Amino acid sequence: MSDSLSLFSETELSGIQTTGSPWLLDVADPATVPVPLQVVITNIEGPFTARDRKLWTFLLHAAFDELGQRGGHSLKISDINAVFRSLGGEHSTEWIWNSAKRLSKTTVEFETTFGEEVYDTITSIFWATVPRKGRRGNELHFGFPEPLIPLIKEPLRFARLRVHFLIQLSGKYAVTLYEILEGFANRRDGQCRVTIADLRRWLKVPEEAYGNWKDLRKWVIDPAVNQINADPLGAGFTVEYEPIRKGRNYHELVFKLTKTDGRKMVESRLKRAAHKGERFNISAKAEETAREIAISKGWDYYALLERWRSHAHKQAEKGNPPKNADAAFIGYCKRQKELRAA
Repeated sequence: MSDSLSLFSETELSGIQTTGSPWLLDVADPATVPVPLQVVITNIEGPFTARDRKLWTFLLHAAFDELGQRGGHSLKISDINAVFRSLGGEHSTEWIWNSAKRLSKTTVEFETTFGEEVYDTITSIFWATVPRKGRRGNELHFGFPEPLIPLIKEPLRFARLRVHFLIQLSGKYAVTLYEILEGFANRRDGQCRVTIADLRRWLKVPEEAYGNWKDLRKWVIDPAVNQINADPLGAGFTVEYEPIRKGRNYHELVFKLTKTDGRKMVESRLKRAAHKGERFNISAKAEETAREIAISKGWDYYALLERWRSHAHKQAEKGNPPKNADAAFIGYCKRQKELRAA
């Protein structure tokens, strides 16, 4: 990939933000970080474990505001361990470095659009280095590869993960199922409909394990669902599911998510903050039309709105602001065929 394709500006990286602090457990202001669905579900391969996913998500939140800066990031290993220890997670001397090595061998594949061209891109999801002195040193130096950063900062479809709740989950299938369900939590119908075959693939259930429905339900799905439902305040939702038959056998599952009142209040606050001082406000009627377009294409409405606002601001800076924000936004939504998520 040429240098011209690897550059991105602060304006282009300003759309999606974290909430809360990764260092402070606060139910009223939970630490959340947006993670692209390509990284959560579909196109990620490697030796990573559930524990590694927790570390990656935590470090992403801690470094989010500085993504794109040269030289990477640096955190004290003792500080990272303190958070994981307080939440019942791993906190030994060597685990962070071992986890970092597995993460550096994990890759994600996705589409990237530059102007009129669409590129297939593959990259690792992490890099890290530690000094050799003092049992792997006192600090972890780490970063997220440059081709991955625009996908993280401007995703069309993402899961807003609750960092501390994720760390507290103990089962490997519970960790991944929670990440998957968060990707569907903001759908209007609150549902995730998936075939059993795809769910096995997303959860990375070994092909030779739990081959029949009863075993899969008993050892994989029910324990994961029960663990999520054990702390609805932390998760921000509760989940129920229904198996659907195709012929004599169960073929797919429908997960139904119900948000907690606390989560609804947090999201309402975020929406108000996003609109504060905004020059390009959208009417309720236009919002409804745009939502229908986003849902039909499987996109996240709020990510699409933020992309359009960034585009509108750039046009305004050139002296060509949209004359009708509603019409401009709806037209923008209809034109975005080339931005379909991988």
